[in-house]
Amino acid sequence: MKDKRKKPRHPVILKVDYRDVNKFFTDFAENLSSGGMFIATRRPLPPGTTIMVEFMLPDTSVKVKTRAEVVWTRKSTMSLSHKRGMGIKFTDLTEEDKKKIDFMVQRLKMGIC
Repeated sequence: MKDKRKKPRHPVILKVDYRDVNKFFTDFAENLSSGGMFIATRRPLPPGTTIMVEFMLPDTSVKVKTRAEVVWTRKSTMSLSHKRGMGIKFTDLTEEDKKKIDFMVQRLKMGIC
């Protein structure tokens, strides 16, 4: 599959709370960019589903809360590096939160946090 992301994602483990119109979930994201994230989950939601996500940036007290869309899902585990889950795209992230995430991703790349 060709990577169509505008922003490169960086590996990170984050607890993510999210909900659709009916249910509330807690799982872990395994990568992050200001464009979106991959959430490892046994129950990926269908592509096109709109969700609200909330997570804390690593080593900070910065909480990010935004709307997102499920772009793709992987319904079976292919390997340890290709787990079951879903790729989501943030759809209304504030400019301030985009900058905070981009800054955090740069710090992660440099091994600072």
